[in-house]
Amino acid sequence: MNQIELKLKKNITKNYWYSLVNSLNLTHGLWMIYLAYKGMNLLEIGMLEGFFHVCSLIMEVPTGAIADLMGRKASRIAGRIFALISLLIMIVSNTFWMFACSFFFSALSYNLESGSGEALVFDSLKVINEEKGYTKVAGNLEAIFQTASIVSLIVGGLMGEKSFMLAFMTALVISGIAIILAMTFYEPPIEKVVNSEHSLQNFMIHTFESFKTLFSKRTIAFLTLFTTTLSAFTTVLFYYIQNYWKSTGLSIATIGVFLAIGSAGGALLAINVERMEKALKRTNLGNLSKYPFLFFALIIFMGIFLVAFSGFTPLTAAITFIALTLIMAGESGMFVSFNNFLNQNIPSHQRATIISIESMLFSLIMIAIFPIFGWIADQTSFQVSFLCLAGLAGVLLFASLIIMNQFRSKSSR
Repeated sequence: MNQIELKLKKNITKNYWYSLVNSLNLTHGLWMIYLAYKGMNLLEIGMLEGFFHVCSLIMEVPTGAIADLMGRKASRIAGRIFALISLLIMIVSNTFWMFACSFFFSALSYNLESGSGEALVFDSLKVINEEKGYTKVAGNLEAIFQTASIVSLIVGGLMGEKSFMLAFMTALVISGIAIILAMTFYEPPIEKVVNSEHSLQNFMIHTFESFKTLFSKRTIAFLTLFTTTLSAFTTVLFYYIQNYWKSTGLSIATIGVFLAIGSAGGALLAINVERMEKALKRTNLGNLSKYPFLFFALIIFMGIFLVAFSGFTPLTAAITFIALTLIMAGESGMFVSFNNFLNQNIPSHQRATIISIESMLFSLIMIAIFPIFGWIADQTSFQVSFLCLAGLAGVLLFASLIIMNQFRSKSSR
């Protein structure tokens, strides 16, 4: 193994440590409660989240192209710097527009990381001919993320119970460490298929070709839209259920423990995705055998429907806790399994941009549904908003079954 290959192999280990530090987000389970504490109502909170995704929608693909054309490492470092700026503004903010400014920089940091991080890891493996091991690496990364989330949710909840400022200041320090770690990666060499001159023209050509690559393959395009929509549903539930639990009298610390247990379920499932994929592929279960991530999607649907109908029982809080654990576990499995499928079917020189297109679709859906469900909860109740979300999930499930069966029947002719 030569020096370049050795450095690329070290990228994988470095990325584990980077992911651990970067995922220690002590504000992850606090920010909606923090905004409410600062005087924002549910509609305003929904609007801020919607603003985040508007910014993300606009900047996602350009930042993915930046990562493809200028380097994954540079994109990742810039993302961590903007994340630190976002935290600083969040700490000093007291008005809707100041919070919106914080969310802008948060969206930019998210965009710069979303395509570059995954592309850096996959292409490091690809150059050393170990890309077939990506599912295992991605599963380990997801387990690290969920483990860090467990610590973050418990510690962040305890800190938030005592002082929101303590949690945010600690998050600032962690963000600074993540910047330092981001500087240690080695940029994987990838083939450049556009001329290095005329950068604006290259940017436009590269972006157009990336869209063409994704949407010319109808099955991949549909499955990307399907998993992205389902991820948006899980995100809506994850955040609004925190305020729902708070409204029932649960303490911030208890909510943190509930969310941490859900993350533990996600970590446990993530490290077993590769094994479960192999088991599913040995079965004769049609699309579930061919696309194992659909199995994890079914777990998510089960959890969403359980949340929606929990209000008809006297054990609502307990059932929503069990349901959210199912949702978080299923989402982790689907994320790892689908991202492996997507990365195996797209070219390296477009990888960061196509992953960013996936994130852009997520933002587009979140813009539409996050504020709406905040408004529904404000005007009626959380339970009604959960029922509405389950209704949308039912439509998505029914439509996906019809479309996937059509794809399957046409491919068998």
